[in-house]
Amino acid sequence: MRSLSLCILLALLVRPAVAFEVEHWPDGAFIGKPERVQWAGPTPLPKPLTLCVLYPHLRDAYWLSVNQGMVEEAKRLGVNLRIHEAGGYGAKAEQRQQLRQCVEEGSDAILLGAVSYDGLAKAIKQVPLPVFGLVNDLAPGLAIAQVGVPWRQMGWRIGHWLAERHPAGSPPVSVALFPGPDSGSGTALVESGFKDAIRGSAIRLVITRRGDNSREIQRTLVQQTLVRHPDLDYLVGGAIAAEVAVNELAQHNASHPQVLSTYFSHGVQRGLLRGKILAANSDQMREQGRLSVAQAVCLLRQPDASEAQCPRVMGPPILTLTAPLREPANTLSDGTFRPIYRVGTNEANP
Repeated sequence: MRSLSLCILLALLVRPAVAFEVEHWPDGAFIGKPERVQWAGPTPLPKPLTLCVLYPHLRDAYWLSVNQGMVEEAKRLGVNLRIHEAGGYGAKAEQRQQLRQCVEEGSDAILLGAVSYDGLAKAIKQVPLPVFGLVNDLAPGLAIAQVGVPWRQMGWRIGHWLAERHPAGSPPVSVALFPGPDSGSGTALVESGFKDAIRGSAIRLVITRRGDNSREIQRTLVQQTLVRHPDLDYLVGGAIAAEVAVNELAQHNASHPQVLSTYFSHGVQRGLLRGKILAANSDQMREQGRLSVAQAVCLLRQPDASEAQCPRVMGPPILTLTAPLREPANTLSDGTFRPIYRVGTNEANP
């Protein structure tokens, strides 16, 4: 009887694996149509692993939401995290140095939110640790696994939504596109996806403005564009461009151009709620944070696991929304959440 009671107590103390709804690319790249699966993530570790995590930056809602998801899953699984940010998408030298720092810190693996698709190749190959791609895609052969979504689809889905609204033969409309940083690994993919989706429709892309994801730079680009193209029908951009566009239009009491966002933020959520943003994508970035930690634990524990056990290329489904998220916990960080750089032993966060 005592033995049975002990077994029941242990079962209650051990937290079960969670089930993730993911899109899985079994061929090892974000190409083609994925399969939608329920993936049973790993159970908590008996002995902690240490993951070194590198972000491009932590100055916007996107990466802050990734950060909270990673922290949540690390605490669930008993993982130590050491997190560093490069300072922006131009900081290749800083991220190369941080790759070396991960090794010096005695980490078991690196989760890399890369500032460049292939500009870190030499530094990655010199690192004697497994590297996992985080959010931003990496060139083939640089990571043993990847969590993210195809950024080309992020551009295509918004373009397709607009193209269905303005098909060939309907009155022409004009659009300005703000895809993101010129050096950002996803910018060219967003741009090409959007252009492909609107091809053959009544949509005319009149200007494309690229720039760093800072509010000051995006505000300047939006202001300049609105002055040069006062008759725009639509402004399509990343979350920061969409947010500053809404503010600019409000200051001038203007209802045009209408605003769409290729990805999500707390400001985009508010814009959808107030009818100031017409449509937006969510790639469920907080869930990507959870998945990235779970994937690394799964493969570090079972390096030879099957794709069904530990999918190598996966991410949450992309959502295209015309109304605010009812349940934002898989997309957005909590309103009170602040960046966390250390999880586990000797935690020290600013």
